[in-house]
Amino acid sequence: MVEVFAAKKALRRTMKAVLSALPPAQVSSESARVAQRLLARDDWRAATKVAAFCSMPGEFDTKPILEAAFAARKRVFLPRVENIKKREMVLVEAFSMADVKDFPRSNWGIPEPPRGEARPDALEALVDLVVVPGVAFDGEGGRLGHGAGFYDNWIARADAAAAAAAAARPATVGVCLAAQVLPASESVPREAHDRVLDAVLAPDDEGVHKQ
Repeated sequence: MVEVFAAKKALRRTMKAVLSALPPAQVSSESARVAQRLLARDDWRAATKVAAFCSMPGEFDTKPILEAAFAARKRVFLPRVENIKKREMVLVEAFSMADVKDFPRSNWGIPEPPRGEARPDALEALVDLVVVPGVAFDGEGGRLGHGAGFYDNWIARADAAAAAAAAARPATVGVCLAAQVLPASESVPREAHDRVLDAVLAPDDEGVHKQ
């Protein structure tokens, strides 16, 4: 476990340097191409309730995905960190791009749904598809997050909620820039609790895990 932890830490450090060197125009172009690939998927087209995320500055840009979801009149749920120590977050409904634009920023510079408002919760709504962020991905659906475990914990809860309601579990699709996909000979360091995604979408076919 110590070796895996160290390997994850080293990979995060490497990926942070790689991402910080990418020109903004490249990030925007690659993010748009990934969005088009997502929109062409059957599970996206069939989904009426989508869990997504707002981007961190300088990383994969989810704006095209969010715009497409609202344009298609899908219900959109976005994350808010509730308790860092307990690795808890909620995903609550956002109603439009204007709504998202007015969200306050977290300590990481990420727009988050405001507190103190009664918004529908994604676990109760039983979302159909989860668009998942990450730092690095591999060709088998492995994902390296930022280390807090928010998504691994939340997806486990979403699966449990679906099982309790005798519903299908949500599809999990990672989205990333080309530089975030590890070479075919490498894998993301993985522990027992780390979730393997159903699919990972990068700008090009090479190195992408497909459901």
